Amino acid sequence: MLTYRIHLENSFDDTIDEIVNYYINNNQKLDADRVIEDPINGLKNLNDVSYENSYEAYLITQIKLCILLPNVIEEHIRMLNVDEDIDSVLELFELRVYDIKKDIYSNLGEWELILDHIDDERISKICSNPKGHGDLLLKELFWIKKCGKKHAKNV
Repeated sequence: MLTYRIHLENSFDDTIDEIVNYYINNNQKLDADRVIEDPINGLKNLNDVSYENSYEAYLITQIKLCILLPNVIEEHIRMLNVDEDIDSVLELFELRVYDIKKDIYSNLGEWELILDHIDDERISKICSNPKGHGDLLLKELFWIKKCGKKHAKNV
């Protein structure tokens, strides 16, 4: 958990630079300026990202994860350090990550529809060896869907 938190914190600036360069290279100066001025609130809403643009959507989701997940990870590390039950902590952690990802990815409805039209063999290939940003988005959406079903059964 700690390694993942550190990775998220360290990748934030690089991912911000990547989206700013993407906007500049695609003549979207206003979007680049918004991100530079306010990296947290200056991101495009995922509703405004074209379905065809998996690169931009992926970068935005990763930036949002870099912002939201480190505090959740730190909270659960603290819980483990005070000798809380590891199974309970991990279950709660998965549920919190699910809630965060579900919220972030909720604006990618067009991508979710694709999952309904992909057979199990292709989903398995995407999950084990994603090729490109579109596959990475689908892999995350599949995890969210699978995790949602798991937790719905436990309720």
